[in-house]
Amino acid sequence: MNGAQTVIEWRFDSPDILRAWHANSQVSEVRFEQGAMHFRTTGSDPILVYLPLLDLPALPNQAIEIELRASAPGTAELFWSNTTESPYGGFLPEKRTDFSVRGDGNWHTYPVFPFWQKEGRIVRLRFAPPAMSECALRAIRVVQVAHVSASLGRRMFLFHNRTDGWQAWRGVMVQPSPRGVHLRLLEPDGFFAALVRVPSEKFPVVALRLGSTTAKRCQLVFATTSAYGIQQHTVALIPDGKSILYNVDMLDAPGWNGEVVMVGIRPGEQAGEKMVLEEVQIVPQPLGKPQLRILFFGVESALPRAGSAVTVTLRLVNTGGEPAQRLTATLQLPPTARVLQKPSTPVTTLPFGVEAEWRWQVVFARPWKGAFTAQVRGANLQPLLVSASAEVTARLAQVKSPVVPAPMPVKPKYPVGVYYFPGWRTAGQWLPITRFPERKPVLGWYREGEPQIADWHIKWAVEHGITFFVYDWYWVQGARALEHALHEGYFQSRYHRYLQFCLLWANHNPPNTSSHEDCIALTRYWIERYFHRPEYLRIDGKPVVIIFTPYQLRADMGSEGVRRAFDAMREECTRAGLGGLYMLACIGGAGEAQIAAREGYDAVTAYNWPYLGITGDAKWAPYDTLIEGYRKQWESIVQNSPVPLLPPVSGGWDSRPWHGQSALVRYGRTPEKFEQHLQDALRFLERYPRSVLPMVLIEAWNEWGEGSYIEPHKEFGFGYLDAIREVFTSAPRRHIDLTPADISLLVPQVELSSVTMPRWEFRQGSLGWDHGMAIEGGRIENNALTTRTTGSDPAFFGPPIQVNASQYRRLRLRMRLETAGEAFEDMGQVFWTTRSIAESEATSVRFPVSVDGKWHEYVLNMGENPRWRGVVTRLRLDPCTRAGVKVQIALVELLP
Repeated sequence: MNGAQTVIEWRFDSPDILRAWHANSQVSEVRFEQGAMHFRTTGSDPILVYLPLLDLPALPNQAIEIELRASAPGTAELFWSNTTESPYGGFLPEKRTDFSVRGDGNWHTYPVFPFWQKEGRIVRLRFAPPAMSECALRAIRVVQVAHVSASLGRRMFLFHNRTDGWQAWRGVMVQPSPRGVHLRLLEPDGFFAALVRVPSEKFPVVALRLGSTTAKRCQLVFATTSAYGIQQHTVALIPDGKSILYNVDMLDAPGWNGEVVMVGIRPGEQAGEKMVLEEVQIVPQPLGKPQLRILFFGVESALPRAGSAVTVTLRLVNTGGEPAQRLTATLQLPPTARVLQKPSTPVTTLPFGVEAEWRWQVVFARPWKGAFTAQVRGANLQPLLVSASAEVTARLAQVKSPVVPAPMPVKPKYPVGVYYFPGWRTAGQWLPITRFPERKPVLGWYREGEPQIADWHIKWAVEHGITFFVYDWYWVQGARALEHALHEGYFQSRYHRYLQFCLLWANHNPPNTSSHEDCIALTRYWIERYFHRPEYLRIDGKPVVIIFTPYQLRADMGSEGVRRAFDAMREECTRAGLGGLYMLACIGGAGEAQIAAREGYDAVTAYNWPYLGITGDAKWAPYDTLIEGYRKQWESIVQNSPVPLLPPVSGGWDSRPWHGQSALVRYGRTPEKFEQHLQDALRFLERYPRSVLPMVLIEAWNEWGEGSYIEPHKEFGFGYLDAIREVFTSAPRRHIDLTPADISLLVPQVELSSVTMPRWEFRQGSLGWDHGMAIEGGRIENNALTTRTTGSDPAFFGPPIQVNASQYRRLRLRMRLETAGEAFEDMGQVFWTTRSIAESEATSVRFPVSVDGKWHEYVLNMGENPRWRGVVTRLRLDPCTRAGVKVQIALVELLP
C-alpha cells in the first residue's frame, strides 16, 4: 500500500519460516524456490497458524498484506484473536476477514483490512489460503496506513481542491477538483475513507453531497468499536449528474453502534463507475429542505388482466431535513381505465424518513399497454410528476372454474428439481416481502398449506419441465416445524401424483442435538410418513434425502460417528423394503466433497453459493459473475470429488427483506441470464456423464426473503419457468400459462390488515402470532398461547401492525416458563421491524426471565433503544434461550 509503514513482516523464502508459521496436513507438497513457499491445498480447511504469541496493538488504520499466487479462484480467510482461550485456540468465526483470491497464476498483493480495533491487542494470527489450489506465498506483513491524523475528531469534510484528510484505502482513483473530489471505482471492493472518532448515537445521520452519471447506488462503509470488520450500508442515487444532498439515516444500519472509527464511500458497484463527492457531514439531524424519493409507483398486481380490479400504489419517503407539508397525489390513467376506489385524505405533514402511501383500486376495460402518471403536490415543495408503465392483458380463458385446471406436463431431457421453502402461511411472514412489490407472486400473498396453492404450484412446475420439489424440512430431536406446505398442501392436493418430492433436512440445529439414536428415530419417521409414498423421489431405487449442514452432524458425532449412523439408517430402510437410502451433502466447495465421501454420502450438491465471484467485501455484485462462479465451482468439484455432483443452479440472491440495506445483493438477474445459467448446467451434464447425477437442482421455487425465486411473480411473470421449459424440454416455446384471474378462481390469501391497537390476550386463538422457529407447534391452553421450545433460538413472530413508536414506548408481557428440572434464570428478547429497518440485534431489547413454572409480568422500556422509532410494523418475541422449555404467553401489549 502506498504510504503504509510496515509493522511486522514474515518472508516465506526458506523452510525456517515453518518454525513460526505451522501448516496443517491440508497444506501439502511444500517446497521453497524463487523466494516463495509453494504448496498445494487439499480438503476444505487448509491453514497456516502463527505459533509464537504476538503483542500487537489492534488499531483501525492497520492492514495485512499477503503476497500470494493461486492456480484457482477462491476465498481466503485471515483469523485473529486477543486470546488463546477458545475451542479453537483463541480463534472464532466472527474474528476473521475473508477476501477473494484471483486464480490466474499471477502474483498479487492482497490488502486485508480487518478493522480489529475491538480486540485491543492481537496475540494470534491464522491464514487460510483458498482450498483445492496450487499456491505460492511470498510474504505476510502487518502495515499501518500513514497520514490519517488529519481527519480524527472531525465530522465535516469539504472536498474542493483537496481530499480533506481522506484517502483511497484500496481500489479507487482519486482526483481533486474545484467542484469536488472525482472518484472512480477500480475494484468492486474499493473505498475512499477517513479515520474519525464519532459517537454513533449522538450523530445518526451522514449527509452526502455528490453527483454521478453512472452509479445507481453507492455504499457507505464504516467501522466501529462495537463490531469487527467493515460495515456497509447501501445508498440509492439519482444518476443524472446533478449535485444532490443525500441524508443517510444510519440508524437503519444495524452496525452503527459504539464509536465510529472510520467512515468512507464506495463510489458505485462495478469497476468504472464514478462520482464527484463534494462534502460529507456526520450530523445529529438531517439537512436541507424536504425532498421526496419515490419508493414504488405502479400496478401492484402481478400479471393484471382486463376486467379484473387491480391496485395502483404510490409510495414515497421524505429524505430532506424539513417536513413536507400537506401532500396530495392525483392519478392520471388512460381512457380505458376507471378508478373504483380513491385513496384516503391528504398527508398533513411528512417528517424525515417517514413514508406516505396512496392506493387506487382500478379496472381496465380492455387490454392495454403503456405509461400512466401521478402528480404529488405539497405546500413547501415543487410538484413532483412520476410515471410508470404497465401491461394489462386479456383473460386467457373465458370460463369460470371451481378448481385448478388439470396439469399438462412436459417431459424434460433430465430431471429438474427445485427447493421449496415452506415459510408463507401468515401475514407476519409475508410482511417483509410486501416492501418489495416486484416480488409479489401471481398467486398474491397466498395462504400456504391450502391444497389449491399446491395445485397451482404443481401445475405450473410440471408444465415447464420441473419433475420434483425438495421441501425444506425441520427436525430437532423429534420436534418438527413448517410441515404445512407438504402435509396440508401437497399431500391433500388434487395433482400431487404429477410431481415427485423429497426432503432437505434443514438441520441448522443447536449444538449437541444430533446423535446415533436420534438419526435412527429420524429415519423411522421418514419411513413411516414419506418413503413409501409413490411420489417420493428415488435414485438407484433408494429414497433420497439431502442434508443441509453436514458440519452439524460432524461436530456432534465426529466423522466416524456420522458414517456409523448412516450405515444404521440405511439398514433401517433396507429392513423396510426400500433398498437402502441415498444421501446427498450440501457442500461449500471441492474440499468438503472429500470429507462427505469419507462420511458415507452418496453424492454432493448445494443449497446455494451466493458469494461466488465476489471481489473482497463487496455486497453488491452482478448476477453474471454468480453464473460464472457456479460454472467454475461445478468444474472444481467434479475434478476433485470422489462422489458424484448433483449440479445446483441459482435463481439469484437479494436478501434485503431479511437483512436490510447491509444485505448481499446479486443484481441484474433476468430470465434471459437464468436461461444462460441453465444452458451452462445442461452442457455440464453432457460433458461429465460419469461424474454427475444426471439432473439439476434449482434454488429455489419461493425463497422470497433470500431473493432466490422462480415461482411466477410480478417482475418477470413466468419468465424463469419458461427458461426451464426452453432449455430442458423440447416442448414448443409458445404455450398458455393460466392464472387464477383467467378462470375467476379466488386464491386463499393472508389478511394483511394491520393492527393499530397493539394488545393481544390469547383467550380464543393465536391472534396472528406465529411460531417461527425452534418452537413445537402452538395451541391455546388455559387462556394462553402454549408451546415447547426445541432449540436455543425459539421465536414467535407477531402479525402486521402499524404503531407509532413515539406513542408506545413500553411493552408488557405476561409469561410462564417451565421445565422438568430445577428453576433457573435465562434471557428473553423482543425484536421489531419498521418500514425502513430490518430485524436485527440492533433492533431488539433483552430482558431477564425466570424459568420457574410461575407467571411473571415483564415491562420493557423499548424507547431506550434509539432504533425504536418511526412506524413499527412487526414484533418478534424470543421467550428464552433453551430447548425443552414449556412456554405460556397470556398477554403481549404495547403501552402508551
